[in-house]
Amino acid sequence: MSTGELEGIISKLKPGETVMIEYESNSSPEVLLFLLYRYSKKNNMRILVDDIADTFWEYLTRLEIMGFQREGLDSMDVIKAGGTKTVGNVVAKVELDRYMLDFKYYGKKYDEWRPKDEVLINPVLGIYKLFIMADPVESMRLVKNISTFVGNKSRIAFYFINYRAVEDKHPFVIPLMEEICTTVLKWNKRNCSFELKVIKASSAEIEGEYITLKLDEIQK
Repeated sequence: MSTGELEGIISKLKPGETVMIEYESNSSPEVLLFLLYRYSKKNNMRILVDDIADTFWEYLTRLEIMGFQREGLDSMDVIKAGGTKTVGNVVAKVELDRYMLDFKYYGKKYDEWRPKDEVLINPVLGIYKLFIMADPVESMRLVKNISTFVGNKSRIAFYFINYRAVEDKHPFVIPLMEEICTTVLKWNKRNCSFELKVIKASSAEIEGEYITLKLDEIQK
């Protein structure tokens, strides 16, 4: 199948959506980030990466090793939360306090930066690390804080979550995240092919959609 089918799914997402991308440790989620970047360029949309604890650097490093060109990817605008690796065009920094994110301060920095009258593609990378480091009460608070951004029509947010890592620490988190998110996608890898399944969707047009993508097609 072609990447055009993935673009068809993304095009049905609405401003204000919070999309959860569930992936496993061996599924190379950085490839999906690359596809979101390419979609944003093709459709003349701004893209803002929320980089938690150097996850963006990890993604770019793996993409480069896989043979993808970093040019363009490492010029994306970034709000950086914690970590020491500076990649991308960092437009704001938010400190992590005991591995917890100050969402009020983040929201302030986001509103100061975001272009008016534009809808952003907003990948959120590394949020699962906060869940792993948090205790149960902090995890509930984190879910609640994420829920307050649902419906923010200035963006379409994509939360990349290593769901098995989170399930092992706090089994209640993934079901709660699936509930608050407007769309849930599952990303898998089989050999040199990637699979995307729509588990939940706000748009009936894409509910239950399933596509496969070959690595060599993505790299064309």
